[in-house]
Amino acid sequence: MFRLFRPLAGLAVVFAALAPLPAASQDWTRREFPLAPPNSHDNFVAPFFDGFVENEDGSHTFSFGFLNRNEADLIEIPLGPNNYIEPAQFDGGQPTSFPVVSYGGFGGPRERGVFGVTVPADYEGDVWWTLITDGYETRVPGRVNSPGLLLKGAYKLSLSPQAEGSMRPSIRFTRDGPEGIGVVGIRRSERLTTKVGQPVEVQFWAFDRGDRELKDVNMTLWKHQGPVGAPIAFESRVDSLTLPGGGRGPPPPGAAGAPPAAGAPAGRGGGRGRVQAPGPVDQGQSIRLPITGPNANTGRFAATFATPGEYVIRIRVDNFTTGDSAPGNQCCWSNGYVAVSVTQ
Repeated sequence: MFRLFRPLAGLAVVFAALAPLPAASQDWTRREFPLAPPNSHDNFVAPFFDGFVENEDGSHTFSFGFLNRNEADLIEIPLGPNNYIEPAQFDGGQPTSFPVVSYGGFGGPRERGVFGVTVPADYEGDVWWTLITDGYETRVPGRVNSPGLLLKGAYKLSLSPQAEGSMRPSIRFTRDGPEGIGVVGIRRSERLTTKVGQPVEVQFWAFDRGDRELKDVNMTLWKHQGPVGAPIAFESRVDSLTLPGGGRGPPPPGAAGAPPAAGAPAGRGGGRGRVQAPGPVDQGQSIRLPITGPNANTGRFAATFATPGEYVIRIRVDNFTTGDSAPGNQCCWSNGYVAVSVTQ
C-alpha cells in the first residue's frame, strides 16, 4: 500500500461493509464508519457498492466506487491480497489508485461508478470487493437482492432519462465502431505501447444521448491501474471551444469556468466541464468536448509515464454541464479504459 501526501486545497451511496478491528487497536483514524469526518492523512480507503442495472439479456451489472477517507493522501493498493474481488472470476477490473476527490452537492468525497462487474442472469450470491489499507480491512458486497421483504429492489438503478432528459453518454474508440454506455463502458481493443518519457496519444469519440436537445459532454482522465507511486502526466489535445462573444481559449484566472488552483483535489467542484485550451491537465480535471466543427464529439489527450510497467487509464465521459446530472447521481456518465505497456 502506498500513500502520497498532497498539499491541501481550497446520493447514491448504498453501503460499505467494514471488518472491525480489535478494540485495543482502534483509534479515531480507524473508525468503523466510512462516512465519518475524514482527517488529513493516515486514514483508509473504503470500497462502495453503488447499485446495479438490469441489462436487456437479463444479466446484472454491479456498480462499484470508493471513498478515500483522507483529505490529502493518494492511496494506491496493487491487485492481489490487499485488493481483490470474489469470486475470482470477476477479479482484476478494479482500480489500484484511489485519489482524494471533492465534489459539490451530493458528490462529496466519493468517486462513484469507477468500474462495473456483470453477472449472468442465473447468477446467485454476492460479489465481494475487499481493500486492506495498512492492515485495516474494508469490504463490500455487490448484490441484486437487498435484505428484508420491504427492501427488494432497493439497489436497482434507473436507466430512464433524468428530469431534464439527461442519459448516459456513449464512448467509442473508433468513430463508427462499437460503443460503450454506462459504468462497464468499453475497453480499447488494442493495448498501446510506449517508452518512459515518450507520450502516447489517445483519441476517442463521445456522444450525448439525452432525451432533449443534444449538448456537449465532458472528459476526465484517471490513473485506474499501474505501478505504485507512478503518476501519469496528462495533456489535453482537445481543441479549445468558442466562448460567448467569439473569443477562444480558457477564461482568465478566477473567472467562471477557469481551471482550479494547482494542488486542488481531483474531481473538485460540481464536476462541470471547463473551457480550456490544449495543455496539461490534472487527474480528474473536467474538460468540455466540442459538439460542432471538424472535431465535433472528439476527445484527444496524451499520456506520459516516468515509470515502466502496465497501466490502465480510465476515461470518464459525462454530461455534468447539464442541470439534472452530477457526480452524486448514478447518472450520467460512461467509462472507457485504455491499457498501456510502458518500457524503459
